[in-house]
Amino acid sequence: MRDISREEASILYKLYRHRVFGKHHMLEDNLLRGFPPDQIATLKGALEKLKREGTVLRKSTKHGPAVYLPPKLGRETYEQLKKHYRFLPKPPH
Repeated sequence: MRDISREEASILYKLYRHRVFGKHHMLEDNLLRGFPPDQIATLKGALEKLKREGTVLRKSTKHGPAVYLPPKLGRETYEQLKKHYRFLPKPPH
């Protein structure tokens, strides 16, 4: 996994914090909720980039498009997030 931008880190942190790995998913609308309105367009672009790279996987639901983190990238995601969020505790083994 390459180094991530601040916007990408914000998206990944929210997914990581809500433990959205594998079977679990989060609607894209809910993922972007809570961020300042002036940053939404930038965050949508960052989300699209993460989806293209396969860092974030997409899933269609009857409520709209949803995203989740692939379980096999859990450790790498944590390492990238640790660069932006130093307060993250160590993940369980």
